[in-house]
Amino acid sequence: MSCDLLIPIYYRRWLAFSLWLVLAMMPGQGHASQWLSIKKTDDNQLMIDKQSLLEEKPYIKAWVKVDYRNPQKNVESVDRVYNHAKALWYFDCDKRKAATIQVFQYDDQELVYSAGTTAKQADFIEPLPESEVEVAQQYVCKWQTKEKQRIEAAARRAANPVVPAVASNKDKPAAPDSVAEPAATPPATNPEDKAAEAKPAESKPAAKPGADKSAVNKTDKATDKGADKNTANPKDKEKTAKTDKANDPSWAYSGARGPEKWGSLNPDYAVCNAGSQQSPINIDNTITAALKPIKRLQKFPLKNIVLKDNSLIMDAGTGNMMVLDQKPYQLKYISVHVPSEHQIKQKSYAAELQMVHEDKAGHRVIIAVMLEEGSTHAGLEKLLGSLPKEKEQSKALAIRVTPGDLMPAKPAYYRYSGSLTAPPCTEGVQWVIMKETLKVSKFQLGALQQAIGAPNQRPLQDGQGRMILE
Repeated sequence: MSCDLLIPIYYRRWLAFSLWLVLAMMPGQGHASQWLSIKKTDDNQLMIDKQSLLEEKPYIKAWVKVDYRNPQKNVESVDRVYNHAKALWYFDCDKRKAATIQVFQYDDQELVYSAGTTAKQADFIEPLPESEVEVAQQYVCKWQTKEKQRIEAAARRAANPVVPAVASNKDKPAAPDSVAEPAATPPATNPEDKAAEAKPAESKPAAKPGADKSAVNKTDKATDKGADKNTANPKDKEKTAKTDKANDPSWAYSGARGPEKWGSLNPDYAVCNAGSQQSPINIDNTITAALKPIKRLQKFPLKNIVLKDNSLIMDAGTGNMMVLDQKPYQLKYISVHVPSEHQIKQKSYAAELQMVHEDKAGHRVIIAVMLEEGSTHAGLEKLLGSLPKEKEQSKALAIRVTPGDLMPAKPAYYRYSGSLTAPPCTEGVQWVIMKETLKVSKFQLGALQQAIGAPNQRPLQDGQGRMILE
């Protein structure tokens, strides 16, 4: 569908604005354009300037451009052809209608045609199914919905601020993706026992002559009897209930606390539903950018391994580093997801390793390595031999395994900007997706699945036309 078909013929010669004003409205003059591909076929590619998205009630306006593989004929003058078009489109999401306000057609870099109208004079019509206009409308209206959710979430957070238990950990991935080792559980102590320790020992009253000796120890026997039946006193029950609640994660990968509900479970998780750059995504429609190999120092052994709720976490200790955009990042931990969270060109993988790095300011870079069935992997075999037998149990790695042992040989990768894949779903995360997979045996994949239990995979998120470099 050509970009000029939505402008009625009696408007196409309308040029009330001077040429300099028309050109000033084009993307790139008032802001830095961010062209994102939202549809690509054998015949053309449709892109939208994300920076131009703006609500102008009751419309949303955006600049789009279409690159055509074959020359297109202008509907007014067949001797005019163009292979590139830019247009300013207005969308009425409530009525599901759209109109073209400005259009510019180019033959390579030469402007061959331009026309325009106003929103009041434009003829808003319902786009043809599967046309470029409908595809753009779906993207824009989804953006509008997410923008409203983001604003509402921000308003809720401002009205009901939540003070985290540990302020420095507010922005860290919530359990089960935490890497902190579980604290050793102290022996259960009754508050009355503590008080007794602080006071001088008092002797029990002696039994009266002729009294039943069993009566003296009646309380102790009752307590022993209760203990035999695993019945704790009320204070112990209250303490146990609190402990169980603390260990119970506030979110899950399925059920009533599953991914679709994350954003409403906690104000700090609002971006899980309202964010515009969420992960994971399908890696496709990439842009060639001749990315340089990432500088990595991954020779220091991993420290320990722990099974969390639906997660397998390896603590990286200190020393393992990477450099991205001339900034150093330290590897904090490696998490395992079964099956993979990301897809590459619509293909899912058996598992995914996510190596989470942070700089001193808390900015994150995550290197993702896909696992697929093949031959036995020596590095993974060492890790599987060190798996703890119980949940929340952290086990030191006795055998040396480095992060470099879990990396593919080829350095090629994809790169995009996304988020954490678990609450609080913080955005601004730089993702590095390795192109080459890691081959592991069927037995090793089965061992990972058994250790983790249920799938710990967040569903794919809307790519929102994000730029994916390779």
